[in-house]
Amino acid sequence: MLRGPVRLGLLSTVATLGLATPSPGEIISVGFDGLDLEPLSAGEQARLETLLGVQQPEVLSTLSPDGTTLVVSVSGRIYPDDRSLHFLNIFTGELSAALALEYDLFAPALPLRWVDNDTLRYVQQDVYGPWEIITVNRATEIASRTRVYPTQPEDGEILGIAPDFSKFAVRIYGEDEDTVYMVFLPSLRRLEVARLPADLELQPPAWSASGDQVALVISSGEERRLYDRTPYSPSLGNVVIQDALGRLAPADNPLHQHSAVRVFDFSRPEPLRLELMALDQGGDSFGEASLSADGQRLLIKRYRPSQVVGRSHPSYGFPESAYYQVIDLDGTVLDTIDADPLRGPMESRGWFLGGDSRSDLSQNRLLFWGTEGINRPLYVYDLGQRQLTPLPLPSGSVDPDSVVVSENGDRIIYGFSSVTQPPELFAVDLAGDREGRSLTSVNAAIAASNRVRFDPVSFTTSQGQRQGFLIQPGGSAFPPQGVPVVLWQQGGPGFSMANEFAVEVEMPLNLLPNFGLAVLVVPLSGREGFGPDLYRALADDQNFGRADVQEGAEIIDQMVQRGWTTATQVGVTGCSYGGYYAAQLMAQFPAQVAAANPQCSLLDTLTEWQLGYASLLSYLVGQTPMEAPNTYLQSSPLYNAQAIRTPTLLFHGAEDFLQIDVVRNFHDVIDLAGIPVMLYEFEGVGHSLYGSGYQPLAAQLQIEFFRQYLRP
Repeated sequence: MLRGPVRLGLLSTVATLGLATPSPGEIISVGFDGLDLEPLSAGEQARLETLLGVQQPEVLSTLSPDGTTLVVSVSGRIYPDDRSLHFLNIFTGELSAALALEYDLFAPALPLRWVDNDTLRYVQQDVYGPWEIITVNRATEIASRTRVYPTQPEDGEILGIAPDFSKFAVRIYGEDEDTVYMVFLPSLRRLEVARLPADLELQPPAWSASGDQVALVISSGEERRLYDRTPYSPSLGNVVIQDALGRLAPADNPLHQHSAVRVFDFSRPEPLRLELMALDQGGDSFGEASLSADGQRLLIKRYRPSQVVGRSHPSYGFPESAYYQVIDLDGTVLDTIDADPLRGPMESRGWFLGGDSRSDLSQNRLLFWGTEGINRPLYVYDLGQRQLTPLPLPSGSVDPDSVVVSENGDRIIYGFSSVTQPPELFAVDLAGDREGRSLTSVNAAIAASNRVRFDPVSFTTSQGQRQGFLIQPGGSAFPPQGVPVVLWQQGGPGFSMANEFAVEVEMPLNLLPNFGLAVLVVPLSGREGFGPDLYRALADDQNFGRADVQEGAEIIDQMVQRGWTTATQVGVTGCSYGGYYAAQLMAQFPAQVAAANPQCSLLDTLTEWQLGYASLLSYLVGQTPMEAPNTYLQSSPLYNAQAIRTPTLLFHGAEDFLQIDVVRNFHDVIDLAGIPVMLYEFEGVGHSLYGSGYQPLAAQLQIEFFRQYLRP
C-alpha cells in the first residue's frame, strides 16, 4: 500500500510515456498536496479548469422594501469557501460588493431581513457560543450587535426568529426530553411552548408577517447518532427501528401519536390559538408549515405513511407520499391539495405567495416547488379556483433555497439550472407574461464552454416504464450509435434524479460529456418524482439490492440492442447510494459493465446496520441482520466482491462515516481476483469529495479511467 504523493500518467499510455505510476491494485493515499498528474491536452485542460470554475449564486435575503435589492452569495461549487457577497439589483442585474457584510456574516439564520432600504438585520451564533442579533447599514457600513445567551449553564439552539425580531424560539436539550421556549425581546421573558420526547423533532417555526403568530410542527425524527459512529449497536426495540420495520401498530407508535401542530397568537391573552393532533386529523403525520401573512391561515404538509407490502403496520418515519392542506385557526380544513407534482415526501415545499398582510391577493395564492419526473419546477395554486398551474419554465431544476417572493406576491426570484444552463438567478413576474428573465450571468464563461446535447429517453424494465435523459458531447447524433455511455445513479435512495447542471465527479452530468463520454440518467425504483408506488418499490417485497439493480442491467441490454452502445462501452458511477448501486451492479451482473467508479460507497449493510443508518436499512430490507443475515449478505457488495470482473476505480474519503476499512477490504478482494482496481483515499475528506479541493484531480482520474476501459 502506497502512502504520500505518487506521480501518475495517463493510465492508458503509461508504458509509452514511461511515467512513474502505481501498479493496478495499489491503494493511493492522496494528501492536500494532491498528486503530480500528467495534464490533459492544452485545450481539454483549459476546458476542465473552466467547467470546474462554475459558481453557485444563492439568495440570502428577503427583497428590500422598495422591491429592488437582494443580498446574494456567489461561491465556487468546487471551492465553496471561495465566496463573495453582493447586493443584486433585480431590475438592472447589477452586482455590487456587499463589503459591509463580508466580515460579519459567517453562519446566519436565513433569510437576512431588510429593516429599510439600507439596513439589514439577521441572527447567527457567535464562534464562542452566544447568539447575536446583528444590524448592518450598507450605506454607512456601521454594524451593531445584541448578544442573547443564558446566564446559567444550558445547552440548546435557536430554532428561528420572528420577522420583526421581537421574539425567537429556542430549544433546550434535556436528558429525557427537550423543551421549546419562546423568548421575548427586549424583556427576555420566556414561555414554554412544547416538549419533545425522544425520537421526535421540531420543524423550523413558521411566522406571520408581523411575528405575532407562529406555527410549530412536531414530527418524527431519525436516529440522533446517525453520523456519530460508535461501537454500540442500535436497540431492536428502538421506536424508530420498530416503526421502520412496520411492527408498531398506530395506537402504539409515538411517531404517529405525538405528531402535532401548535399555532400561537401572542396578541391574545391566551396565546395557544390552535392545536391539531395527527391522530385526530385523519392520522397522516404533519410536516413543514407556512402561515399566511396575516397569520390567520396555515398551509401544512401532510405525510402518508408507507404501506409496505408484506408488513403488518405502516411506517410513519418513512412516508411514501405527501399532500397539503389549508386550515384556518378554528381548525377548519379550507382546501386539500393532492397533486402528483407535490407528492414527493422529501422534495416538495409550499408557501403562501406574498408577505403583505394587507393584500387579499397574497392571501389567496400559494407557491409550490416539487419534483415531477426529471424536473423540479415551480407552481402557483389559486385557492379560489383550486387550480395548480406550473410556471412556464424550461426543463431543469429550481433551487428551493433561493426562492424569494415580493411582498405583494407578484414577483418570484429563484435559482435555476439544467444540463444546458449553468446555475443563475431568474425572476418571473406573475402580473406580466410570466416568462422567466435572467438576473445574473456569473457563469457566462461556463455556458460558453459547456458543449453537451440533452435528449429525453425511455426504457421498459421488469418493474415498468422508466423515463430519463441522455447527455452526450455537443454535436452528437441522436439516437447514438456505438458510443461509450456511463450509467449514473444519485445518492439516497429516495432523492430524485433531475435535469440540473453538475460537474462534480459524484454527479458528472456535465463533466464526462464535455470529454467525449455520454452519461445516462434514469430514475429507477426508489426515486421521487414518479409517484408513491415507485418511491416505495425498494421496500416492497424485499426488493432492496435487487429491483433497481436488475432494472439497470435491463436498460444496459436495451441500449446495446438499440445499437446505442456496445457491451464493452458501458460504465457505471455514483456516490453514497450511487456508489452502492455501482458496486452492487458489477457484483450481481459481472459481465454487464466494462468499468465502474464507485465513490463514497455503502458496501457492507451488516456493518451499516450496526454502526450507522439502522432505521433506513430496516425499512428497506424489512428485517434486521439478526433475523435475516443472508439477506444482508446478499445486499452487501463486499460479500459478493469475489464475483466482480469489472475494472474498478474507487474514490473514498479517509474521514467518511462509511468506514474506509470496508472499502479497503472491498478493494483487496477484487485485487486478489486479478481484476484491475485502484483505490484513492482522500485525506481529511468526509462523505464525498464535494467542496474538498480534490475535484480537479478526481475529475481527471475519472475521465482517463473511463476513456481507458470504455472502448469499442
